[in-house]
Amino acid sequence: MISILFVDDNTDLFTRIRTFLEKTGDIRIEQAHSIKQATEKLRGRMYDVIISYEQLPEVNGIEFVPDMNGIDFLKYLKSQGNSTPIILLGRRGPNKISLGEVSNATEITLPSTGDLRPQLMEMVTLIKQTMLRRKAEREQKAQTEQLATILSATPLGIFQIRNGIIEWVNRPFVTMLGTDEGALIGKELRTLIRTTEEFDQLAREFQIRKDPEGLAHADCRLVRRDGKTIPCHIQAQALDPQDIVRGGTFVVTDNTEKQKLTDALRESEAKYREVQTNSQSIIIRMDIQGTITFFNTYALTFFDYSAEDVIGKNVVGTIVAEKSRVQHGLSMMASDIGFNAEGYAVNINENIRRNGDRVWIAWINKAIRDEQERLIEILCIGHDITDRKRGSGEVRISTDTWKDMVVADTDIKEEVFDAVFHICTEITIEGREGKPVGTTFLIGDTKNVLEKSRQIILNPFEGHKPELRMVTNPGLNENIKALAQLDGAFVITGDGFIEAVGRYITVDSSNVSLPPGMGTRHNSVAAITAVTNAVGIVVSQSGGGITVFREGRILKKITL
Repeated sequence: MISILFVDDNTDLFTRIRTFLEKTGDIRIEQAHSIKQATEKLRGRMYDVIISYEQLPEVNGIEFVPDMNGIDFLKYLKSQGNSTPIILLGRRGPNKISLGEVSNATEITLPSTGDLRPQLMEMVTLIKQTMLRRKAEREQKAQTEQLATILSATPLGIFQIRNGIIEWVNRPFVTMLGTDEGALIGKELRTLIRTTEEFDQLAREFQIRKDPEGLAHADCRLVRRDGKTIPCHIQAQALDPQDIVRGGTFVVTDNTEKQKLTDALRESEAKYREVQTNSQSIIIRMDIQGTITFFNTYALTFFDYSAEDVIGKNVVGTIVAEKSRVQHGLSMMASDIGFNAEGYAVNINENIRRNGDRVWIAWINKAIRDEQERLIEILCIGHDITDRKRGSGEVRISTDTWKDMVVADTDIKEEVFDAVFHICTEITIEGREGKPVGTTFLIGDTKNVLEKSRQIILNPFEGHKPELRMVTNPGLNENIKALAQLDGAFVITGDGFIEAVGRYITVDSSNVSLPPGMGTRHNSVAAITAVTNAVGIVVSQSGGGITVFREGRILKKITL
């Protein structure tokens, strides 16, 4: 039943209209004889629709002047906060009347005598449409209020942007950033990200990471009002995934606690790996001449020796073949370790078991010094990689035991470092068309690296789609190995985006101190890592080794 307040002008025409509406069966009418009386009725109850005259009619050429007309009535209702839909009936001559409603208006011709039903059915239709719209508006408002309550109750931060500008935020997002709504609305999305480089990285990640539902995902750090940053995961329903600044809805998860747990887990795993390494790895100590001073139980079992068979013996003739080229490598390894007091050297060597079987071992070697800092022994921790080499035809060195210290406190993802490192091992082993190849990779802190280098050739990756420039894409490996023959360095962002190829490092390397035999490439990389937070990897053309640099010093030296 639709309730209507009918403001009558006390004429025969209005009486006929009211009578017809009452007889439709689904409309209940309450009559008011003036707008003043109608305002009094509205103080006591609400109606679904109000029907009122626009102006009182003229009688004998004299117009009655009411306390207010229909337009004034509308203004009054608005001032009182009354949103009830109102239809104004206006006379347009002796046989015409207009129906005016806020969002709909029409004009019908009513005969002065006879049957009004055909014409008045149009009025009934308008009344019902008005009522249905009013009902829909109430339901929409209720749903909006309910949604707003839900969005404010969720722990997830939610914001919407259009053309790069933040248009709406929910309360948890405001709380997450330690600010207020007014400080966020109207601001550019870029202001939430610390640097332009990080914003570009965020945009690339949205383009590449998509779930089966088509939602884009990215991880970043958002800037709080106090200047601190929080690690976040963002899920986006973007208008254009290729250009997030166009707009969309973004759902933010605060990963602060998750990051703390991840860091704690990483530390725990590092300690676990250390224990595992010491108990399940080949552990040998020898002096700088190669005489064995310690052989752990696992090593004895692996090489099938007793302690009496190896302690005091030289590695050459026991676990190294008599005519192996490794004899020369031992002295070089000792020399390298002797220079790098805090670092490690990594070698992959072909060793021999007691029964003559050939095995491939990846050795992590560390210098042991006396109180005068003189090198006295070398600690060697080995991992058998024989099956992997024979099965796949390539040597893949696990970086799990040492990559944490390489990428810690940088913007470099572990999978990106692994991808670059394994490309380096392939270049070292395979070369190009049978010839050795030397090259350089600079990973992370891309903005500073680009500022401290210049392009010496046209950038082969310029203009290609982001997904075709990711170093983690195995399909790019052959292209990268082919381009490694060119002069200059590869510059790769921490998330794996190949920014440039053929960069000449412009940093002064005169203050760099490296072991004898290392050339210009090594000195330049040491110099640029000393003044940036990048990690450098150099593949030596002459020696076939891989050297990892960080903060101007050698972290790893690997010989295959």
